[in-house]
Amino acid sequence: MKSAALIAIVLNALLIAPSIAAAQAAGACPANEMATIRISKIAPGGTMAGFDKAVADHAKWYADHGFDKDRIFAAPMLVSDETTHKLAPSPDTMMSFHTHDHEVPKSMEDAAWNAFVSEYRANSVIVGATHVCLPE
Repeated sequence: MKSAALIAIVLNALLIAPSIAAAQAAGACPANEMATIRISKIAPGGTMAGFDKAVADHAKWYADHGFDKDRIFAAPMLVSDETTHKLAPSPDTMMSFHTHDHEVPKSMEDAAWNAFVSEYRANSVIVGATHVCLPE
């Protein structure tokens, strides 16, 4: 299966979910613990190193601001090599995870917040996202 077809299948499986605050208000998750999962492609002019730095700075921001349960990490999507038909990490498509995710008040968005958001925007484009309930 071509990598573009595989990505399309994964993206079709992901639904753009309502905001985290709306889901929490509706009691969508019994334990009120959610994760956000995103699929991002490296943007033209962006780099994987820049994306990795955005992820690291994103995680650091949450840790530095007292969000001890939040975990933020990314992993490459696997794609099938058209010649060998073996799975290999995609060179330009990542899946990121933010566990124990929740809305951050706008008043907390400081210079470090703006910096990691800018890093993501300079290096990647979100092509799919969803929210899931974490088990208790």
